[in-house]
Amino acid sequence: SSLNLLNEYESDDEFRENQQQENSSTRLPLPNSLKILSSQDIKDDPENHEGRIRSYPHQRGNWNSLIYIPYRRNGPFDLLCDQIIELCQPKIEMKRIEEPHISLTRTFILLYHWIDNFVSAVKKSLCTMLRYDVQFDGLKIYCNEEHTRTFLSMSVGFGKMEITKSVQLLDKCLSEYKLHPFYSEASFHMSFLWCLGDKKKELEELLPEMNKVFETNLSDSF
Repeated sequence: SSLNLLNEYESDDEFRENQQQENSSTRLPLPNSLKILSSQDIKDDPENHEGRIRSYPHQRGNWNSLIYIPYRRNGPFDLLCDQIIELCQPKIEMKRIEEPHISLTRTFILLYHWIDNFVSAVKKSLCTMLRYDVQFDGLKIYCNEEHTRTFLSMSVGFGKMEITKSVQLLDKCLSEYKLHPFYSEASFHMSFLWCLGDKKKELEELLPEMNKVFETNLSDSF
């Protein structure tokens, strides 16, 4: 009706008042994705990471990434860790790696807007692979390129061919983004203990004893 039309029509004063209220209203929160990108630079503090140091500084919009095979810990594995930590004390303070895994790529950097497409490409590539088993056949020692950390690892025995195929497929995905492929002379392994500094020589002296502990705990249990 005409009365309804009159009621809905605002006067100039009402219009200005409503505009002021809208202008002073609370802004909508940023989406989580933009919050992440607009956050402050992360400062590296080794004290927060048990003395570990970043290989390169964190930059906003860059995501340090890694593709790997996760390991499900079990009783024999935990016992092995305890015995080797005790064997190395007090000379070397070994610490557990919280999420042991077999790396299929180097650590690489993805730009934020690459992530979804990259993940889709990886899934599409690996879906051609059948599920496979992996077994370990002994212990090896590795030191990172910066010589800031040393790792005790289980070397892969059974399953090398399948892992190699997985790495080849992933290398193709990485190449599309001009990212480095995996090491040409790959030594597939799963690091499970670590210590600060370059302690490779000291640990190699203990390696025969540590391998005995590994064999005693039934290597095929891992």
